[in-house]
Amino acid sequence: MPCGPCCSVSLVFGLVAMIAGVVGVPFGAVVSSLLRPRLPYMDPCICGAGLLLSVPCLTGAAFYASGNFIVCMVFVFFASVSLNWTWAVVSDMSLYVVVPPRRSTAQAFQILVSHAFGDAGSPYLVGVVIITAALNSTVTTSSRNWDVEFRSLQYALFMTCIVEVIGGAFFLAAAKYVVKDKATVDLANNRSALVHSYADEATNDDSATKSMEKCTGKEE
Repeated sequence: MPCGPCCSVSLVFGLVAMIAGVVGVPFGAVVSSLLRPRLPYMDPCICGAGLLLSVPCLTGAAFYASGNFIVCMVFVFFASVSLNWTWAVVSDMSLYVVVPPRRSTAQAFQILVSHAFGDAGSPYLVGVVIITAALNSTVTTSSRNWDVEFRSLQYALFMTCIVEVIGGAFFLAAAKYVVKDKATVDLANNRSALVHSYADEATNDDSATKSMEKCTGKEE
């Protein structure tokens, strides 16, 4: 069926998404800063928990979209919050497991991949699934069938839940390696700092030697 006042639906959804972002991003950063000193492997677990918790919320939002708009928006809010609390933590992880000279490249690749497989490629994939589901529908009519289009879109959006489960599993698996990777980067940074320290000392010694030679030459 037609959605009715689509403008109000878009407005409410936009407000819910905005508030969820304002709540979710700082929440993830605060939780990470509180747990990381005691549990250094917790950052991937926080991200994995966010993805996995959003799965039932998105499923509930999809099921209640045609029944109860308020309940649907509640599910959308909690799904958005659990997804948004991963943003700051993911950015932090991508920086502290990479040596400083390569961090900008790592961050650029992380943004490129997330957008390429996210908001850039997903609309096409969702559209393909919608068309395929509509063509395989048992309802045959020459006029536009809103129920078939809605069900097709609903089934297409369930792909998000599958991707979130896969992403959550990868985040939980990353918890096994993140501490070791961070320690490797810290060791490399310490070695680099030590080399620079020795280089500075050698430069200072050379400068002092040259100064002494100049002073000795003047006295003679």
